[in-house]
Amino acid sequence: MKLLVLAQTPPPLHGQSVMVQAMVSGLPALGIQVHHVNLRLSRDGGDVGRWRLGKTIATVRFAFRAVAAQYRQGCDTLYYVPAPPAKRGALYRDWVLMALCRPFFRRLVLHWHAAGLGEWLQTSATAFERYVTRRLLGRADLAIVVADALRPDATLLDAKHVAIVPNGIPDPGVLAAAPPEGPIQLLFLGLCSEEKGLFAAAEAVLEANRHARAPRAKPSFILTAAGSFDGFSSASRFSDLREQHPECLHHAGVVGTDEKRRLFEAVHALCLPTRYAAEAMPLVALEALAHDRTIVATRWRALSEIVTPDTGILVAPGNRAELVEALLKLRRGRPAAGVCRARYLELYTLDRHLNRLAAALRDSATPPPARG
Repeated sequence: MKLLVLAQTPPPLHGQSVMVQAMVSGLPALGIQVHHVNLRLSRDGGDVGRWRLGKTIATVRFAFRAVAAQYRQGCDTLYYVPAPPAKRGALYRDWVLMALCRPFFRRLVLHWHAAGLGEWLQTSATAFERYVTRRLLGRADLAIVVADALRPDATLLDAKHVAIVPNGIPDPGVLAAAPPEGPIQLLFLGLCSEEKGLFAAAEAVLEANRHARAPRAKPSFILTAAGSFDGFSSASRFSDLREQHPECLHHAGVVGTDEKRRLFEAVHALCLPTRYAAEAMPLVALEALAHDRTIVATRWRALSEIVTPDTGILVAPGNRAELVEALLKLRRGRPAAGVCRARYLELYTLDRHLNRLAAALRDSATPPPARG
């Protein structure tokens, strides 16, 4: 197998681009030949999935690069990451790329790093959109999903084979124990937006402090958010909240690897009450486990498989009362040291991910045994 990867790597930095970079860098050592055409269409995290005229022009250019690479490199398999749900511009981009590229490759691999397109096609797309999507993205030779709960995206488009390959991240190494005393320190990490759960986390922290009857100057819960905002309105809204509650709401900005490690060292738990439509398996949850930190999150997509009762607390999406109660529960007790990290080491290391990915790719390229 020789893989032509038509997908974006950082920048911008987000879960999908990070995992594509890990794959492009790691698969050759496992015997999978890779040629990468960097589908760099998005300027930043907020631009992912949005339509711009410049993206349309660039899409056609990248399609011709992929076809040219197929002839030069002899790639037989096209690897592609489909659009998230409810992003028509991104879906139409998929149509263009599949129409121009797919006929030149023997096999197609779709890797569902964003979830929910299948459900959106069934419930919200037009009949024409469903038809064209099935024609151009249907019957992939292999569909890779990151969790069993996300299998419908692949099956609704009639993939010939489906492989479940959870994401994995590099080992950050062992951290110091979480802060032993004082207020419960919480971290929100990722795109700072309503859907990702920033404001649900902030409002829950304010409500939990009221329940705890903590003096304003000495709050029982403190939230630090890190990441870029999805737009001016979100940035302005959170800035107003921070000005009103500087004692318990902070923003660390966009952080690199070293700053992220320091943030995890300073907190007790990750707070991720996401309802993001395209959420699949958020890497920040895996990072929390790797850093041996508790997770408070929503029962949303793969989070229900990542977070177990001994590693964190899951709440219903949009249920503030449950989220507040989960924060209060953290004051009464948290997982024993090493429990969260043990789950990471068992399931979500980068080596484990790459080996499972390579095995799925090889299996899909192996012809079935002859009958008789």
